[in-house]
Amino acid sequence: MYTEKDKVRVVVITEHYRIEGDMHVLAGSRLTDSLNSKVKEFLAVTDAKLWNARDGELMYETSYIAINRGAIDAIFPVA
Repeated sequence: MYTEKDKVRVVVITEHYRIEGDMHVLAGSRLTDSLNSKVKEFLAVTDAKLWNARDGELMYETSYIAINRGAIDAIFPVA
């Protein structure tokens, strides 16, 4: 069964990385709704780029990354 989702471009800040990519949230819901859901310990981000938080160097590009919710210092949508 397929659940319709909206794609939200986000920046995720962790202690060591700045990650930019797409999160897929339930259609019509907000980013915070997905963040507040306790069902998943990891958040999926697609079409992601990872930069070193210290020097800003692009370290890695990947089609998928799972980010541990506990490692997130900040997350915000970008246009």
